[in-house]
Amino acid sequence: MPTKPQDHKTKTAQPDEPFEFAHAGKTYQLAPPSEVLTAGFARANRRRSQEDQLFTMLEALADDDTLKAIDEMKRDEFKQFQIDFYSHIGVELGE
Repeated sequence: MPTKPQDHKTKTAQPDEPFEFAHAGKTYQLAPPSEVLTAGFARANRRRSQEDQLFTMLEALADDDTLKAIDEMKRDEFKQFQIDFYSHIGVELGE
């Protein structure tokens, strides 16, 4: 039976869950963003650029192997990673 538009559910943010991604055939995981993305984190980083905020979050959420995998990503792969990560935490690019 074909699905109807109302049958499709939009993906909701899951900041209390770890963020998983694949790179070079291996799956990696970031800690649940809600553990780091507190009001204090936002206050401490409010004057940073959006790029600097992203990398500060990643450094707080990832172990060394996961950061290395992120660092190895090509531009298109990293762009998709950003889109997926921001969706996971409930932020749209440009906010």
